[in-house]
Amino acid sequence: MSGCSFEKLLKLLDEQLDLDSQLDVFDHLDHCENCREAVYHIMRDRDAGYFVACPTKAKGRPAPEPAAVT
Repeated sequence: MSGCSFEKLLKLLDEQLDLDSQLDVFDHLDHCENCREAVYHIMRDRDAGYFVACPTKAKGRPAPEPAAVT
């Protein structure tokens, strides 16, 4: 992996790369802080433990109507 590739990072996390491609991405991650940070954020965003449900009602106001699907 000569340059940054968001798709390859996703494939790595989804276990869709062969061994040689995995090693290329790992080698790239050793030298690229941006991609390491991207992997961290992707993994964090996929972790259900970090999910915070938003309340459906604000104090004293009804919840908004769902948008119509067309």
